[in-house]
Amino acid sequence: MTADRPSRNAFAGGTTYPVTLAVASLVMVAAAAPVFAGHDKTDRVTTDDGGVYFGEIDSVQFATLTLDTDPAGTISIEWRHVTGLTSKFEYRVELSGGVQHYGTLGAPNGPGHMSIVSSDGPIEVDLSEVVSIMPVERGFWKALDGSVNFGLTYTQASNTFQYNLSASAERHTRKHFSVLSAQSIFNTQQEADATSQHYLKFMLTQFTKWKWGPFELGQLQSNPAQGYDLRLLVGGGASNFIIERSGALLSLNLGAVYNREEVTGESTVDQSGEALAGVAFRRFKRGSHSPSVQLSLMTFTTLNETHRFRTVFNFNIGWKIVGDFQFNFQVNNSYDSQPPGTDADKTDISVVTSIGYTF
Repeated sequence: MTADRPSRNAFAGGTTYPVTLAVASLVMVAAAAPVFAGHDKTDRVTTDDGGVYFGEIDSVQFATLTLDTDPAGTISIEWRHVTGLTSKFEYRVELSGGVQHYGTLGAPNGPGHMSIVSSDGPIEVDLSEVVSIMPVERGFWKALDGSVNFGLTYTQASNTFQYNLSASAERHTRKHFSVLSAQSIFNTQQEADATSQHYLKFMLTQFTKWKWGPFELGQLQSNPAQGYDLRLLVGGGASNFIIERSGALLSLNLGAVYNREEVTGESTVDQSGEALAGVAFRRFKRGSHSPSVQLSLMTFTTLNETHRFRTVFNFNIGWKIVGDFQFNFQVNNSYDSQPPGTDADKTDISVVTSIGYTF
């Protein structure tokens, strides 16, 4: 792992804020959790090689079907190899374009199709149009998907030690999609001050029958190299899923946030309102060793006479190593046209490599 100019303090003067936001985020996610219902392992999945598998369909997402079986434990099947599936239990099926259907999975008319049986009758869909399949009734912890990542680098010549720790968790329910993520990057060097930068982010998107849906955002950041010991962002707006397929996702976010910054080396606290515009792209793995890719760009424009403009760019690519472990390469770029404090950097870039465990 390498990191370029991470900052000098870790949430200086604001240690209670991360705990408060984390607890509030988890409570909001838990509020959307349905009551757990028993699910026996009678779901049936067929594949293009003639295979037939019985178990409990945990989910279909990221172009992968996850099936919990008795003889083989939990197995993953690439969605492009699935030719049919049936279940007597109710699922939420999301199609390209954001259309959602709820019902059991009946016998299809033929290979490559799926029959969603609701109270209004069966709906026949093509498997290539399916973006995700999630059980409607399931326990809170079982519905979480995420990862934990750790990376480090040691250079003997300069006695430099760098490491990063990150984690994320996602939950998809009938009405909400929630993401909680965090990352810390540290850098220690002989005869030099230790540096670090951190962030904690929670985002909740609500599904509606219209193309646009509301979202709420809460974020904590610390980066003294760019002039702030603690930045608190709270706001929301509307999200539009422009592309939504089993292999790719492209979304647009528009809204506004409240920005509160504790300036590094000063007792000053800056407060402002900002217009938010962002775009995010995810390409899920297409094969057992193909990479997953995530790209996001968010812009913040101050709603006053200062004309301050900020951008946050993130790029992450991950390759599966073995089992649930993967190798990640990440680039973060933060730009601020008018950073707070004195001698603050307008641009901060970090390049990070890590090993992660997905769940």
